[in-house]
Amino acid sequence: MRTRAELESILSAKSGTLDRIPYAVLLVALASRGANAVLELRRNQLQKTVFFDDGAPVDCRSNIATEMLGRYLVSSGKLRDADANAALGVAASRGVPLGEILTERKLLTPTDLYRALQQNLGRKLLEPFSWTSGTWSLSWDVPPLSSVLRVKVPQLIVTGIQKVEPQENADDAAKFLAGRYLAIASDPLFSLDEVRLGAAPQKVVDAARRGVTVDELRASSGIDADDLNRILYALLLLGVLESTGQSRPYVAPAAIANPFVAEETPIEVSLDTIEPAAPPHATAEEVVAAYLSYRRKDAFELLEVEETAGLIPIIRAYLAIVDRFLPSRFDDDSREKAQEVFLAAARAYAELADPNRRDALVKRREKLREEAAAAAKAGPAAMIDPEALWKSGVNLAAAGKLREALGSFELAAECDAQNGTYAAEAAWCRYRLGNTPAATAIKLLKNAIRIDPTSGIAHLYAGQVLAALGKRVEGEAYISRAASLMPNDPRPAQAMKVMR
Repeated sequence: MRTRAELESILSAKSGTLDRIPYAVLLVALASRGANAVLELRRNQLQKTVFFDDGAPVDCRSNIATEMLGRYLVSSGKLRDADANAALGVAASRGVPLGEILTERKLLTPTDLYRALQQNLGRKLLEPFSWTSGTWSLSWDVPPLSSVLRVKVPQLIVTGIQKVEPQENADDAAKFLAGRYLAIASDPLFSLDEVRLGAAPQKVVDAARRGVTVDELRASSGIDADDLNRILYALLLLGVLESTGQSRPYVAPAAIANPFVAEETPIEVSLDTIEPAAPPHATAEEVVAAYLSYRRKDAFELLEVEETAGLIPIIRAYLAIVDRFLPSRFDDDSREKAQEVFLAAARAYAELADPNRRDALVKRREKLREEAAAAAKAGPAAMIDPEALWKSGVNLAAAGKLREALGSFELAAECDAQNGTYAAEAAWCRYRLGNTPAATAIKLLKNAIRIDPTSGIAHLYAGQVLAALGKRVEGEAYISRAASLMPNDPRPAQAMKVMR
């Protein structure tokens, strides 16, 4: 979709608008270069800052309250609200991340915390796929990063475009494909091996291998037209597929034998000669816990020594930590993480053993303490809470204030584009105000259901609009589904009664 030269030109510009250079294209550009960068995104009141390490997003910060770790853990059922609030208070008073308190109190295991952090980062990175306006800017001045998380951009692109990207973007990208053939790209930006494909995207890739036309694919694949456009947009943007003027079936490259490599002779090993490995000094969970925290710790914190400690205590602390995390003691699942901690301990020792580097670290710590004290006086930054906005919209709509309600619903949907209920409330409100025709409202409501198939309110509103269009049977099916998703809500039964 975009050439390497075009992607480099985008990065050289360093700023622009999202209507001209969408978020998905920025991700591809940064990943294909393998850039270390900070990407600032702004849309109305919303702000996001994404940090990249070697082209991969590793952290994302925003002013959206529901993207905070505690709120995410509660909303996903991984933590009780009371436990989250109590842990948050302790974390704030001690100046440590919330996750550290959660594992310390055994509310989450380090492995569960690691998975939750990765999932929450993925959710935060998906949100800007829905932004059709706003601004972006790039900085190559990347601060030290404490995150050990990494998100694979090819998978993020496929998920974001299939789940969150506005349909019109995918439709615009696909409208030039009529009469064209699909082919596996000869010079791909990314490898297909970097993406886990579902059944429908795999059908598209298989068709490209056969060299069929997009029109043939639309007629024979059985994939919904809107979904197909999304899949084509994602795979073309990643450069794994390309469109051509004539059929170009894929031919796998033949394996070439290397005449300079001698055939290996199997080596027989007697099990009697292998001594059992020494038991690891750290458990697998302790390895994950240390891995999660090592990048945010300085040398003193990592070795757990005071600023006034002498060289002998530092050496003892260093030897203890490298013994606990010696990589050869661990299996494949933990070895890589243990090695990162092991090497970090070596770097920490080298820093503290050098008097000049140690003095510089002490001065940096003093400056950070001063900055933290100033930040505490300034108070927390203002956050936008989509859940509170949605509740406000519901109350305003119930009071007949639809225009005010629409503003709340739209901002809530902007904050959380993966919430089908917020999108459905905004679409229904526009329909009731006469701002959106019924046919458009149905498309928006079906999109809300695609975002969240369990959104009962989206099914209810879709059924009511279909009924207004005279599609009673289809409308009843949607309302019936709403009733099963909202067993304690009388509205589906009332809607069904009105239809009959």
